[in-house]
Amino acid sequence: MLVLVILALFTSGCTERELSAEEIVSRMMEKQGSIQDYSYTMHMTSYIGKQVVENEFNSIYKKPHMMKNFIKEPGKEEETLVLSDGEFRWTYIPGTNTVMKTKIPDTPELNENDYLLLVKIALNDTNLSMLGTEEVEGRKKAYLLEATPKKTGEQVPEYSMKVWIDKETWMFLGYEMYDSSESNKTLISKVEIRDLKVNTGIPDSEFVFKIPEGATVQTIETIETVEHGELNPSGELSLKEAEERVGFEILIPEYLPESYEFSHAIVYKTDKTSPEGKAYETVSLTYKYGENSIIITETVYEGSQTQDAAIMDPAEEVLISGTEGKYVSTRDLNLLNWKLENVNLTMTSSLEKNKLLKIAESMVVKK
Repeated sequence: MLVLVILALFTSGCTERELSAEEIVSRMMEKQGSIQDYSYTMHMTSYIGKQVVENEFNSIYKKPHMMKNFIKEPGKEEETLVLSDGEFRWTYIPGTNTVMKTKIPDTPELNENDYLLLVKIALNDTNLSMLGTEEVEGRKKAYLLEATPKKTGEQVPEYSMKVWIDKETWMFLGYEMYDSSESNKTLISKVEIRDLKVNTGIPDSEFVFKIPEGATVQTIETIETVEHGELNPSGELSLKEAEERVGFEILIPEYLPESYEFSHAIVYKTDKTSPEGKAYETVSLTYKYGENSIIITETVYEGSQTQDAAIMDPAEEVLISGTEGKYVSTRDLNLLNWKLENVNLTMTSSLEKNKLLKIAESMVVKK
């Protein structure tokens, strides 16, 4: 939702006089029609314990439905290209020299009215206040707003956000999200928009995809096939259906806290998109009790494991039935990571450490 709202804010524009927070957002939506194209670099930073995880991508957009994104993963030089020319979506993965060509539905996934609706939903859920103006990314005039969740009588997430809006172009320039559960606010994530250019007359030729020499092209009938087929998440499955889709025996817990029940499984496979020896299969098992959940992911790699160490490095070392594991605790979620034979396991839940360890120690191969 947050990413979609960010994109929504990018399709907007405003005037010079000082306005209230609500008026600023209203003007942004009014001026949407004046934005014909834009380009920018989005730099995203997440703070996980003592670790800092950074991601970055470059984006070019032109109305009505042309888009070009270069996505760079942490620690990697190669960039994945995702391009929409209005008729097809092209995804190029340089590591495998693979292209996925997908027909865009006649009804776009999100149109401008959908973006505006997302902004309105966000406004309904938050209280906005004007904090002033600041210089951001070389732009001397930027509105600074604060957003806090509205109280509805139910448990409300304890967070706040600072949001910057450019006065000249009325485009979104970034945000900072803080954990407000303690007296001292803790920064947990931020987004910075860099090198923003608006209405520069980007030509249609910018969105013509050229198939790289020697690349393998996989044609997918519709975007829905990609999102719900085996190239990406399988959709919600029963345990039996999941077992039929993966090439390894799924481990299941013999112990679960009282009232938790199996909800569904999701299978991920990268055999068609990963370099030789780097493919993997993952099954994600979700157990629920009301709004509470336990998510256990099990991954088997074709070759060597490529686990992201950035998140697990600051973890506490634990023993699980004599096997070394790692445990990370945050305010909202706790994470346990370990390995049984060739299966890499991760458990995520709000449950306390001793219960997670007890579940992990009960994991067995389902017969």
